[in-house]
Amino acid sequence: MLRGRLAIKISVLIVAVLVVGFGASTIWTVQREAELLVEQNKMAARRLTATLVASIEGAMLQERPDVTRTVLQELKTSTPVEGLTIFRRNGVEAFTDLTTAMEVDRNAGLAKDVLDNIKRMAREPGQTASGPQFLRAVETLTTQESLETHEGATFFTLHYPIVNQEKCQGCHGSDHKVRAVVRVDTSMAPVLAEVRSHRNRQFLVGGLTILAGTVVLTVAMRRV
Repeated sequence: MLRGRLAIKISVLIVAVLVVGFGASTIWTVQREAELLVEQNKMAARRLTATLVASIEGAMLQERPDVTRTVLQELKTSTPVEGLTIFRRNGVEAFTDLTTAMEVDRNAGLAKDVLDNIKRMAREPGQTASGPQFLRAVETLTTQESLETHEGATFFTLHYPIVNQEKCQGCHGSDHKVRAVVRVDTSMAPVLAEVRSHRNRQFLVGGLTILAGTVVLTVAMRRV
C-alpha cells in the first residue's frame, strides 16, 4: 500500500516536471518562431518599400510629373501592398491637384503638353496625414515604422521620407529638407495566420510528448 502511494507521488512529480519543462520549452519556441516570422515579414516590407520609392524617385527625375502620376497608379495596382500613398510635407495627398505642378512650372518650366496631361489627371486630394509617424518622418528624415489596426485588420506601416536632394531643388526649391513622405501599408494577416499555425502545431507536439511520457512512466511504475 505504501509502495503504491509512493509510486503515485513519484509519477505525479515526474508528470509535473514534464508539463513545466515541455510547457516552458514550447512557449519559448512559439515566441521565438513568432518573432522570427514577423521580422521576416517586416524585412520584406522594407525591401519592397525601398523598391517602390526608388521607382517613384526615378520617375520624378525624368522631370515629367505626368509620367510620375502614371507610374504611381501602376504601382498601386501591381504591387502586393494594401496601401500606397504619397503625401506632401504638409500632409496633403500628392500627385492629385495642380499645386505642385504649378510650383514646378514656376521654378523650372513645364512643357505645355506635360501640363495639359497633368490637368487631365488632376483631382481633389483625398486622405491627409498628420499622425506622429508622419510628423517624425518629416522632422527626422528617417523612416518610421508602426503596427496599426484598421477595421480589425493589422498592418505594418512605413512612413518613408523622400529627401529634397540638390538635384531635385531646381524644380522644387531649396527651402525644405523633405519633398514628400511615402506611406506603405502591408497586411500582417498572412504572417499572423502562419504564427497561429506554428503555435498550434507546437502545442500539439508538446501535448502529445507529455501524454506519451506520462503513459510510459505509468506503465513502468506499475511494473516496479
